[in-house]
Amino acid sequence: MTAKGIGVVGAGISGLTLALRLQQLGVDVTLYAESSADEMRQGRLPNTVARMRATRDRERALGSEHFALAGSLSDTAKISIKGEPPLEFTGTVNDPFHAVDFRLLIPALLDDFTDRGGRLTLVAASPGAAEVEKWSAGHEMIVVAAGRRSVTELFPRDEARSPYDRPQRSLLAGLYTGITPAGFSYNVSPGCGEIFQMPMWTRDGLASGMLIEAIPGGPLEPVTRLSYLDDPRAFTRTLEQVLAEHAPRIAERIEHGSFGPLGPDDLLQGAITPVVREPVARLSTGRVALAVGDAWITNDPVTGQGANLGSHCAWVAAEAIAGGGPYDEDFLRSVTAEMWKVAGAVTEWSNAFLQPPAEHVFALFARAAVDEGMANLFVNLFSDPVAAWAVFSDPARVDALLAAGPEPSLPVAS
Repeated sequence: MTAKGIGVVGAGISGLTLALRLQQLGVDVTLYAESSADEMRQGRLPNTVARMRATRDRERALGSEHFALAGSLSDTAKISIKGEPPLEFTGTVNDPFHAVDFRLLIPALLDDFTDRGGRLTLVAASPGAAEVEKWSAGHEMIVVAAGRRSVTELFPRDEARSPYDRPQRSLLAGLYTGITPAGFSYNVSPGCGEIFQMPMWTRDGLASGMLIEAIPGGPLEPVTRLSYLDDPRAFTRTLEQVLAEHAPRIAERIEHGSFGPLGPDDLLQGAITPVVREPVARLSTGRVALAVGDAWITNDPVTGQGANLGSHCAWVAAEAIAGGGPYDEDFLRSVTAEMWKVAGAVTEWSNAFLQPPAEHVFALFARAAVDEGMANLFVNLFSDPVAAWAVFSDPARVDALLAAGPEPSLPVAS
């Protein structure tokens, strides 16, 4: 078999960004996907994701901007930490966060790829290492961007970069009707967990996406395990009570009588163990495989960076691949080092925010509650994870920000 171009396994945000960028740069690429675009549109809710400035810029550069519709763009972010009194502030987002159901966005990106002549191969669900090995023989290089079996079989856990061996949150993601829109909302119930809510464009038009992150064993956890199908009314009633207790700023926007999930396929419950995997696998074909996106790093969504990081890493990989090989292990490790410049910050930040905030971070929250300039700076850090982690990880930088005037800017690294 003659090796031809690049193989990409997985048609999520990472795999499709990689495939579309390689296609745009004139690189021959074959995409291996478990579902067709039409099948994706009919599936269960995969996540509730906000895509931020750089991710949206990449999609525009690809000519693949979709569903940037009125109401689905959040230009404000409200942070609320429960307490007596609560600690709250609202900031203006310079480049709006965009939220769209991935059952709409991902199929649209896949259609872009195939409509432009991209080669799509539909494969059986959850291909393993053996399948990746087989496909690699037909390509100069293969990239794994998704796949449960292939990921665990090819890319072992990187213990040095994976401090958790179990989930740190129990999750309930869903799409709801009956919440008055009010931008992006980030609510913290200390010792219990976090609740995120934002307007999203869905298969049913504009709705509310909400993610509950419950600390295991805490008072928020039961609702993340509650069955909607067993008793929809009890589920909705319990959720309203939970929001009133732990996220009152969301609860006060609920339209009683119309609030509830869009449907049973619009809820997702589970848990994620944060993990970084070894990014390079040696294959029996003599080639090597590169992991990107969730195949490489799975972070808890507590900082909202998952899809944004996947898009970034895919772009970095595409630029390097288009520069030419040889696509050997040294090449892949150089690509990984470049990706880690952002991925490392996202991973450290996400892992840190699964713990109670450090004293200097809480001081930053407190200043933002009384300082509009600080509030604006804080919410825009979500669009710049490297800058965010540089601040949140460094008490001296926070001290410099707190000493700044009414329009603070990020201090330059020493």
